[in-house]
Amino acid sequence: MELQFRAGPAWRQAIERGDLGVWDLRPLQETVHHSPRWKERFGFPRLHEADSTDFWRCRVHPDDLEAMLEAMRAHGAGDTPTYEARFRLRSNGSGYRLLQSRGRVVERDDAGRVSRMVGTMIDLTERPCTPRGGLVDEVPLADTAPSGGRPFHLLLTAPEPTADVAVAEANERLVASVLDLLEEACRQLQDLESRGAGAAG
Repeated sequence: MELQFRAGPAWRQAIERGDLGVWDLRPLQETVHHSPRWKERFGFPRLHEADSTDFWRCRVHPDDLEAMLEAMRAHGAGDTPTYEARFRLRSNGSGYRLLQSRGRVVERDDAGRVSRMVGTMIDLTERPCTPRGGLVDEVPLADTAPSGGRPFHLLLTAPEPTADVAVAEANERLVASVLDLLEEACRQLQDLESRGAGAAG
């Protein structure tokens, strides 16, 4: 059984180009997967591996970090239907970039703690992104393979056929549960591109 996506290919193409980033956060493991083209866009190493959450948090502008974390805590506590934050992130080569991030809790453990969140990220910065290679890798994680399923970006861009109906259905439910976030990020990207084309014309 293959995943049957109910959305058009626009968001999938945006992920593959690196215009739209998707992330898969495992808070209990303190790891996060980002789509490889997104990491490449910002000049970060280890494109296909998970990073520690500290690797990303230390790149958020100090003035923006607490608000970003508070938005995530509020959503994790059930106070908001989704996580949404706008913050500056230090790239490798292009300085700070203004990002829009949205996400949703998709799994909790037996104690009710958030065990998985997935979401999207887009770059709102008007100047071009010019990543520079050579960023020093952080200390490798002992285990970069996420427990509880494939990284989110692989479910979206390279779904595997599987004979396990329960796994296929769970993957499809996961994608369906955040389809509105993917579509909203894609609409925002299209708006940004339209404004950019209008300014250039």
